[in-house]
Amino acid sequence: MTKILAILLVAVTLLVGCSRVAETPTPMNPEAIAKTFFEASDSGDIKRCLSLLSYDVVFSQDPPGVKVQGAQYEAALRENAKWHRKHSVTIPYKVDGNKVTFKANVSGDDFRILGVDSINISYELQVRDEKITSIVATPDSADWARLAELSSGRIGVSLTFTDKGARVEKVVENSPAYEAGVKTGDIIIAVDRVKYSQMRAGEIQLRISGKAGSEVLLTVIREGVTAPIDIEVTRAAVQ
Repeated sequence: MTKILAILLVAVTLLVGCSRVAETPTPMNPEAIAKTFFEASDSGDIKRCLSLLSYDVVFSQDPPGVKVQGAQYEAALRENAKWHRKHSVTIPYKVDGNKVTFKANVSGDDFRILGVDSINISYELQVRDEKITSIVATPDSADWARLAELSSGRIGVSLTFTDKGARVEKVVENSPAYEAGVKTGDIIIAVDRVKYSQMRAGEIQLRISGKAGSEVLLTVIREGVTAPIDIEVTRAAVQ
């Protein structure tokens, strides 16, 4: 009986070994790696994205002229996932050695909040040893200018965030918020009728900003006042 068990054990070991050999992944070419990365990004699969990046990957985007390196890029991936960013390829992938280029129409909830459905971005990736070592993103200049215009206005408040809403910590003197009657201590519970409780992290700042000269409706609760107050504020250009 002992001999039979030993033989079975050897057989199982051999079968497992064969299985492992059969499951060895086929090496991916640079185009496949780039496609897989962006498909994973669009689906919110951060773990898969990170598995395709080198430890010292460099991401840069101009405009606005930002550069992120290494582990810091994970935060950018999570930010993209939060806003449900999607890439629709408009100019197909092209491979030149280790370089992969393509152009995509990129949509996201953050863009829609500002007033555009999507923007066009050109990408250039460097791939070595089946890892992405750099990503350069270049937004279309006209699209980026439109985004900048749609987010050019501010109201002049600084905020902290609570479970109830965004608390106004400071109102800049002579700012739009100051002129409209917003007060320190007010808690913003809705912007343009969208409730704070329904917003993602960072969304309230996005909704408060907007095109200079446009209006935003703040709903606030104020100490000593029983009912919420609606305050209409006209955004001003950032100086």
